[in-house]
Amino acid sequence: MKQETLTLVLVNLAGIMERADESLLPGVYKEVGAALHTDPTGLGSLTLFRSIVQSSCYPLAAYLAVHHNRAHVIALGAFLWAAATFLVAISSTFLEVAVSRGLNGIGLAIVTPAIQSLVADSTDESNRGMAFGWLQLTGNLGSIIGGLCSVLIASRTFMGIPGWRVAFHLVGIISVIVGIMVRLFANDPRFSDTNSKAKDQSPKSFISEVKYLMKEAKSVIKIPSFQIIVAQGVSGSFPWSALSFAPMWLELIGFSHEKTAFLMTLFVVAGSLGGLFGGKMGDVLAKRFPNSGRIFLSQISSGSAIPLAAVLLLVLPDDPSTTFIHGLVLFIMGFCISWNGPATNKDSPTEISSERLCFGSIIRISAIFICSPYSRDFGSACLWL
Repeated sequence: MKQETLTLVLVNLAGIMERADESLLPGVYKEVGAALHTDPTGLGSLTLFRSIVQSSCYPLAAYLAVHHNRAHVIALGAFLWAAATFLVAISSTFLEVAVSRGLNGIGLAIVTPAIQSLVADSTDESNRGMAFGWLQLTGNLGSIIGGLCSVLIASRTFMGIPGWRVAFHLVGIISVIVGIMVRLFANDPRFSDTNSKAKDQSPKSFISEVKYLMKEAKSVIKIPSFQIIVAQGVSGSFPWSALSFAPMWLELIGFSHEKTAFLMTLFVVAGSLGGLFGGKMGDVLAKRFPNSGRIFLSQISSGSAIPLAAVLLLVLPDDPSTTFIHGLVLFIMGFCISWNGPATNKDSPTEISSERLCFGSIIRISAIFICSPYSRDFGSACLWL
């Protein structure tokens, strides 16, 4: 296997475990809430706290991705989030879980720009959307693994250990293994095998590098297209943040753990297929309509979310016997609303510079901040903001 191919495979494995780790807690909200004696608002604050820390670390992540071996950065992130996941598994109080989730956010944050920029450096305009579509598919596979692992064993016990704690231990162990593999076998083409400094960069002082990073950030923020993407990301992140409570919502209206796992897996599979479709169609439309093709596709995707969300939340009955119709709507919704990332949001910043991919991610904190206070009613506030 070629070194570049092996690196992309390992990077996608890291992406799988990153998403698996992110999906663990939402899948066991009900059990964690019972163990910690907290309500949905408190559970939402755990995600909020992790998002605050994660967003705060994106500037650091940008610095690491630009100035250090990105394969090593991904491995470091895997080790950090694995350690934090182990801490969640052994935590017994709300404060301990909150601190552990904050530490988890550090590890998750520093891998994002490194993974995306490695993929961007390995592609060009003709196939970049498809590459990001595959990255989204493998990431969603991680969500399926994490969701199934957590939901299906959450209500069980193993040698006296609650199932939700076992799920965190399993993901932590696998994350460590993936981190070791990335550290040993992945290769950053911008760096030599023996030197941790970039081949094409002369040594600079830390202060100079920080000033350069701030200058880069300001130059990106001034780009009108980037401003529009970020503005759309504010409202566009609300429903995705609200959907993190979907497993708990389905269980509260009467669906069993098994049916909830099936429905959420169906939704994630649809999102994976939609990501591939969106990435491929984005590449096709970008060739025929270079200035508007990707944007037009994303407008269709974003616009379809409103009627589909209305059907899911306002039309379908809160009846656990309607598994088929809920699954159908979730599949259609997952397929149609997942085009933006691979088609536009991840590709357009790459055309600006592959080293600047992370600055837009900071805005996601606002969605978590607004959604978590309204988490008692999954459908009322968050999805309609």
